[in-house]
Amino acid sequence: MSAEDLRAEYLASGSGDSPRDSGRLDLIRGVLADEATWVEPPPQVVDALLAAVAREGSSSIKDPAAVGRARWPVVAAAVGSVAAVVALVFSTMSVLEADKEIVVAMTGTEIERGAGGQAAVGPSGSGWWIRLDATGLPPAPEGSFYEGWVWSDEGDGVSIGTFHLRGGDTPVTLWSGVEMAEYPSIWVTLEQEDDGPEASDLVVMTGRMPDA
Repeated sequence: MSAEDLRAEYLASGSGDSPRDSGRLDLIRGVLADEATWVEPPPQVVDALLAAVAREGSSSIKDPAAVGRARWPVVAAAVGSVAAVVALVFSTMSVLEADKEIVVAMTGTEIERGAGGQAAVGPSGSGWWIRLDATGLPPAPEGSFYEGWVWSDEGDGVSIGTFHLRGGDTPVTLWSGVEMAEYPSIWVTLEQEDDGPEASDLVVMTGRMPDA
């Protein structure tokens, strides 16, 4: 039975007080409570991954779009609407992404006492993204720029990108290729364009990963 047929059957079934609807709700609860339902990723994630593999020359996958969908039609049948399943998938993915995000409070130093804000940190396929939302930090003067750093407790620093804020104090996205648990401190320094690659002593903002 197609998704449209299921939807039509559901709409024709009447109010949610019927035994048919009660059975549907029980089925929904059973599917959503089953751990195996959530072990497999949503179809669009599987499709994108397998399509990428296929593009790399894998000839063993004949129908990437069909792989990994064995269980999700059960959810579609239980809910009775493809739109409802899509909404459920994306809301669940949003919750999971929010759970992965870590917010770090950033404070100004003696050099920039009025600076503050936060850095949202989250994992990506290539490392960690760091979205810095700074307030009260003035644009870097011409000939200079700000640079983000992550630092270990042993005193080792790794640059995570540069910016200048001359276009406004919109959030800045930085990237770390090292594990944040091992480099839990986040610094922002003011650098001169003709200086070397080392961090300057002009630290304007600092923060630290919680529980690190």
